[in-house]
Amino acid sequence: MGHKAANFHESVTVEVIWTIVPFVIVILMALPATKVVVAMKDTTNADVTIKATGMQWKWGYDYLKGEGEGISFISTLDSSQRAMSDAGGPKAGEVVNDYLLKVDNPLVVPAGKKIRIITTATDVIHAFMVPSFGIKQDAIPGFVRDTWFKTDAPGDYYGQCAELCGKEHAYMPIHVKVLAAQDYAAWVAAEQKKMAALADDPNKVWTVEDLSKRGEKVYASNCAACHQANGKGAGPIKPLDGSAVVLDADTTKEIMVVLNGQGGAGAMPAWKQLSDTDIAAVITYTKNNWSNKTGQLVQPAEVVAARK
Repeated sequence: MGHKAANFHESVTVEVIWTIVPFVIVILMALPATKVVVAMKDTTNADVTIKATGMQWKWGYDYLKGEGEGISFISTLDSSQRAMSDAGGPKAGEVVNDYLLKVDNPLVVPAGKKIRIITTATDVIHAFMVPSFGIKQDAIPGFVRDTWFKTDAPGDYYGQCAELCGKEHAYMPIHVKVLAAQDYAAWVAAEQKKMAALADDPNKVWTVEDLSKRGEKVYASNCAACHQANGKGAGPIKPLDGSAVVLDADTTKEIMVVLNGQGGAGAMPAWKQLSDTDIAAVITYTKNNWSNKTGQLVQPAEVVAARK
């Protein structure tokens, strides 16, 4: 009996050891891992905070805090890249390292600083993903999410929308340009100067010719991808050439569509992020281009009134 009791106690001791030791090992592994996970999600104490707004099919960036506060712009796939894609992609033997990644306005941030990215969307779910920084955060309409990154190496980093968001999903890349401190300061100064120059007086009275000229540029950057350069639309995208809304003498109707978007097949997103003058210009352009020779124009003051 004594021998059996000794074996029993020895067996229990072994089992206890093999239970406690792995448990202790797991705890010791979990502590640093948990610390890292918590740090990965800690977006506090950021040096620069930027809101990234996903929309069909581009990104809007608003600098909310830190150096560059107040800067705001839209980042769209470069028109030459889109034209290349429409033509079937790069030609045989042609090397294009940034194919479908080049944008007109990259997101610019300083090196060595903690950058907080707040994500949201205006229409459907998008996702802000830059693999080099190890970040991927959904951008959901009506919700605000956030993530952060930091890199000491200046350079160009690329990402894409990682959530299937519609027919132009492949055409909304993310280009992050990381600059050294002095270069970033110079970029901020230049952008602020540019924004001041674009801060048009909403009460200024424009001519049809001047507004249409400006509207042509706004249309090429923001509207041509869907409605096409000829205004004929494509698939479910309604044409603007000959459109009843565009031709209507009541300009308020088109203003409200541009400001608030329009549902249905080929849904059009809201364009409230454009300036009052740019909205007036692009509407005036559509009313006086292609076969739409209405002679009508929309003044920025009308857009200001419609926003209220």
